Amino acid sequence: MHDAHLGLLGGLLAVAVACDVAQRRVPNLVVAPLAMGGLAVQWVAGGPTAALWAGLAGLGVLALLLLPWASGKIGGGDLKLMAATAIWMGPSKLLAFLVLTAIAGAPVAVATRVTRLVEMRHGARRATAAGSSEPAIPLPRETIPFAAAIALGAFAALQWGLP
Repeated sequence: MHDAHLGLLGGLLAVAVACDVAQRRVPNLVVAPLAMGGLAVQWVAGGPTAALWAGLAGLGVLALLLLPWASGKIGGGDLKLMAATAIWMGPSKLLAFLVLTAIAGAPVAVATRVTRLVEMRHGARRATAAGSSEPAIPLPRETIPFAAAIALGAFAALQWGLP
């Protein structure tokens, strides 16, 4: 993959991560160009057959993650971002991408959980300091900005892959 391709991939993933951290959503306006860019890069690098196989890799990831999405374990943006990023990986880097993304997800989940606990503790202290006997306002449902793990997994797979 050329440096320009890596720059495009990195730029789009950076926007996805920023949106996911700030808003806990990954917009389609980021995912669609990521998928199309991946198909274009695969086409340029290996022709229509490579683009077809890369597209099938993306569809395979989409199918693999449908059940976790349907059961509420992952968000729709994460599902689409994984599939779009899988297109960039193609079949040759797909397994490495999935494994390394899962590994990268653990510290992202821990950091998110620690941040939430700190927010809850601060909220409880503020309520106590204000003399409120009412419980602090509950935080919204905890979500994990998994786009960060996806980006880390993608670049780790491109750099090192798996044997």
